[in-house]
Amino acid sequence: MKLKILIGVLVVVLIGAVVYVLYGDKNTVGSLSTTKTDTVMVDPQEARDGVTVNEAMLSDGGYVVIRGSDGKRLGQIIEVSAYLEPGEHKNVQIALGDFYTYKPEDQLIAMIYKDDGDKAFSEADQPVTDPTGALIARFVKTGQPVPTSVTQEVMVASGGMGMETVRYTNAGFSPKKLTVPIGTMVEFVNQSDSDMWVASNVHPSHDILPTFDEFKGVGKGQTYMYTFDKKGTWPYHDHINPAREGIIEVI
Repeated sequence: MKLKILIGVLVVVLIGAVVYVLYGDKNTVGSLSTTKTDTVMVDPQEARDGVTVNEAMLSDGGYVVIRGSDGKRLGQIIEVSAYLEPGEHKNVQIALGDFYTYKPEDQLIAMIYKDDGDKAFSEADQPVTDPTGALIARFVKTGQPVPTSVTQEVMVASGGMGMETVRYTNAGFSPKKLTVPIGTMVEFVNQSDSDMWVASNVHPSHDILPTFDEFKGVGKGQTYMYTFDKKGTWPYHDHINPAREGIIEVI
């Protein structure tokens, strides 16, 4: 009798082991596969003429975008990869072209952008974020993830210098010229009937102060904030309607 009970227990254990191997392992593999999200991996490199992206995982079709940075804020878009289908891509080569001139202090950033459906990079394509809301981005020089403090659009005013406001109306920016102390945050408020895209001159490259760029249009009632931490005279314009210009003088 005891032998029959022992044999029965062994049979149950064996059946359980078989079920685990056949189904438990598969479920584990499945859960691992579903955790793959958008990523970009870059080995440390100088990137004088181009950037090699070791791996890019895209849940939707899109691009790897190379952007400038001063280490504190995002800069202008420098170059964009060819359209990438959803899935994993290895050794994506992005030539930086004639527009870019290498500087040792540069801190280029590789980012993932989602395509809007037309398979052609445009203003409608937007950066991809992770589940926490942080942009998926890595420094090219170090290969390290870019902290949120660099990628966030709204900057915290430095030095407690306060905030100034520039209104964007159907007639343009008001005031057209604003003089502020260094470290002041300026808030640009869209009160017009069209989108507003604040950007440093010169149109369309925005290269006088590359980090001073909204990087996208915003609608009526929305705002853009920028902390001016460099002395100088900074002319700017609305990228959507470049005839509308303004000047921020930082003293």
